[in-house]
Amino acid sequence: MPTTNAGTINMGTPESGVELGLGWDSQRAEIIPNRCIRFAPVKEEGQTIRMQLKEVSDTSELMEQLSVSAGMSIKSAVGSASAQGKFASNTKVTSSSNTLLIHATVDNGVLFVGPSQPLDPVRSAFPLHGNSSTKAPWWVNSSEVSPVIHLTEEARDILGDGSARNIREFERLCGDSFVSAIYSGAELIAVMTVKSKSRSKAQSAQGCVKAKLSAWGAKGETSACATAATDQKNGSTEVAVDFTQIGGAGGKIPMNQEGFLNKLNELPSEAQAGPQFHSMNLTAYSDLPHWPHAIAMNTADDPEDALLVNFYYTLTSVQHTLQDALDNPDQYVGEDEEQLKTLQDQVIQYRRDIFGTLQDIQRLAGIPTEVPVFFGLISRTDPDAVHQKEQLEAMVQEQKKRLISFNGGSENPNLIKLKLPFPCVAVENCTQVNCDITGKDIVEYYVGRQSRRTCQTDSASMECLNNMQLDSLAESLDSISAKQDECNSET
Repeated sequence: MPTTNAGTINMGTPESGVELGLGWDSQRAEIIPNRCIRFAPVKEEGQTIRMQLKEVSDTSELMEQLSVSAGMSIKSAVGSASAQGKFASNTKVTSSSNTLLIHATVDNGVLFVGPSQPLDPVRSAFPLHGNSSTKAPWWVNSSEVSPVIHLTEEARDILGDGSARNIREFERLCGDSFVSAIYSGAELIAVMTVKSKSRSKAQSAQGCVKAKLSAWGAKGETSACATAATDQKNGSTEVAVDFTQIGGAGGKIPMNQEGFLNKLNELPSEAQAGPQFHSMNLTAYSDLPHWPHAIAMNTADDPEDALLVNFYYTLTSVQHTLQDALDNPDQYVGEDEEQLKTLQDQVIQYRRDIFGTLQDIQRLAGIPTEVPVFFGLISRTDPDAVHQKEQLEAMVQEQKKRLISFNGGSENPNLIKLKLPFPCVAVENCTQVNCDITGKDIVEYYVGRQSRRTCQTDSASMECLNNMQLDSLAESLDSISAKQDECNSET
């Protein structure tokens, strides 16, 4: 999951609603219903259209590609969250399938915070030259007009000298960030999963989808799509699509792949007809021009929480893969049924334990350890709240220790996939009597591909492994030899 220390980030709007300028609590992933900045709303019109195609290997990677923070991921697991987080949490992604994320957004402009000008409730980002003066007339209080965005007087009084007590109170009433922009329009998120007993057929079906969605098509589109259509018709290849749409009006629910592709073409007109808030920018208060540099605000995801969330959603995909292996034993090579059931029971128990901890994290995040007394003039420590949070911290550390031990001593949750049986579809050119599956094959299929995608966007992530680390993992795995009839693989 992505972590943030300061600056501006973009994420999906919470299901509870959002307004410009409201505060945001990064740890709890919640709106704070107070405005602690003085600003004026500015509107930029015109449509912006974007579409991305990304391969994903598990639910955790799906969350990351949709920019779902650790805090929002916790809410997605235990309660309400953003539409993006909810979709990722509820979508089945197995580590043994070819899975493609299709993410299209249409923005009908953006509403963002600008310096305060009390004469205009909402002003255009591109004013006419004759109306571009920012000088206030004589009857307007000059203190209400500012060339920069800044804290309100009440917020400055709460922050005071930046003592630990004042910062806690400021975060309680204002959060650590504020909603600096809101995007309206429509957003379409789809996960397309291709399953086949043949690796080439699965790649052909996925290649057809990529070609159709590419701006200028792709070489071999006609032949790839013809082959894919034949494979789906005779049942040798299955394509499943899960999707959700935010915003838009008057469109039809697609019933097949062609209908889904038509839906993408119609998205801009639907966004214009029925726009909805779908994403927002959050800016740390510490990025304001007049913020005291000596006062630090922590907007980063808690690393312990992020680790648990990462394991939880990776184990979710591992559980789906194990169930698929139990339901289709002829399509996998590796452990026998009893060993798979034992591993599945372990995975289910770890997910239960993490889920309970995430519930406690969410519940206790809103309970302060300092409570005001004597009309709020002083505060005292709440021993019960302190004790509960100490117990939770000890539970998190113990759970982290057990997860790392289960994962062979690593904090990289992707390595858990190396315990999974190997899908036959991953074996290329398996025409001999024996199919030789090496440790390198297993590491490449379950870890290597995702690792390279991570390295492209976040080289500092523990999930980004260099070639030496991947080779070392491969050497630690014993080669697997399976007969062709067990593998049941096609070329």
